[in-house]
Amino acid sequence: MSEWKKVKLGDCIKEINEKTTKNNQYKVLSVTKDGIFSQEDFFKKQIASKNNIGYKIIRKNNLVFSTMNLWMGSLDVLTNYDIGIVSPAYKIFEFNEKLMLPEYGNYFMKSYYMLEQYKNCSEQGASVVRKNLDLKALLKINVIIPPIEEQEKVIKILKNVDEIIKKLIYEKTLINYQKKNYIKKLLDINKLKKIEWVKLKDISSNITKGTTPKKFTNKGVRFIKIEAINGENIDNEKCSFITQDEHAGYLKRSILEENDILFAIAGATIGKCAIVKKENLPANTNQALSIIRLKNKQDSKYIIKVLESNLMKKYISTNLTVGAQPNLNLEQIGNFKIPKLNKEEREKFLKVINLYEKKIMLINNKKEEYMILKKFLMQKLLIGKVKVNV
Repeated sequence: MSEWKKVKLGDCIKEINEKTTKNNQYKVLSVTKDGIFSQEDFFKKQIASKNNIGYKIIRKNNLVFSTMNLWMGSLDVLTNYDIGIVSPAYKIFEFNEKLMLPEYGNYFMKSYYMLEQYKNCSEQGASVVRKNLDLKALLKINVIIPPIEEQEKVIKILKNVDEIIKKLIYEKTLINYQKKNYIKKLLDINKLKKIEWVKLKDISSNITKGTTPKKFTNKGVRFIKIEAINGENIDNEKCSFITQDEHAGYLKRSILEENDILFAIAGATIGKCAIVKKENLPANTNQALSIIRLKNKQDSKYIIKVLESNLMKKYISTNLTVGAQPNLNLEQIGNFKIPKLNKEEREKFLKVINLYEKKIMLINNKKEEYMILKKFLMQKLLIGKVKVNV
């Protein structure tokens, strides 16, 4: 087996500064947490400056990152386009392929070991999520890399795991589409003309909204903000806390109960919703979230599916108030009409939805297992703890 080499990172990657000389010379690309994409494909429009002369040119197999976000592992290698342009704020590098193959470099530069190096070479910037990278210091660090033959073997192993993860993501996307399509068909307005419609306020005992606390504490009663809503669930780890006194007094109207529905009424997250569960209590919420308390709390699962459907999306688009930020008021939420399905129809509806969600949960669990496996393999293979025979 050939020996691994100790080299400077700067021997493996070299910064390049090729810039555009005319507007829209190539596709404008965005570097996201999920990869590098054309802005037109990802955002359905170009969000960069109309004049992109002086943007940096990036070619296939080039490495790209922002010096302010590198410490969080925000970097990628261009693989899905032959050429494009990115903001001048990014740094572009080409690999010395005699020492490090681009595909190997893509894994290596995202490894836990390198993440620690980025942190060590960065200092606090203008905000908690921005740190200033000392690029010269980073390029001087020593790294140990395997010979090209072994890099090819490592790439093959990690790509096999990546392919499995991609297939699981595709399978989840397909099931989500089937689930949404099922809901759309069931709640299609044209098919529901003969079905009775009922206003949300008529099946609710109360529709109100939370209040802003005087202060937050490190422990006490859970306080649910919009960022704690994850799908239809509430992530307890992302909740803040308030004192017991505030919970019992000042915030009385926003004291939550099991099966309450939280519905975001303002800003970019308008329409986001979740069901309050026993494990979330005791808890309160703030003014950005409305609290919908149904007369029959067992209907929460059905009602939240309607609130997540295109019926509500269309209702929001035609009824929201546009001010400093778009919002729905409590009266508008109460006037939203729900298809009044009978018990048998609701049970059938939820049975099918539960089957879809069970499949999605199983895929998520399997995907998580392979993500853990990939992380384990990267930690072992990329720093030589486990070597591949060549």
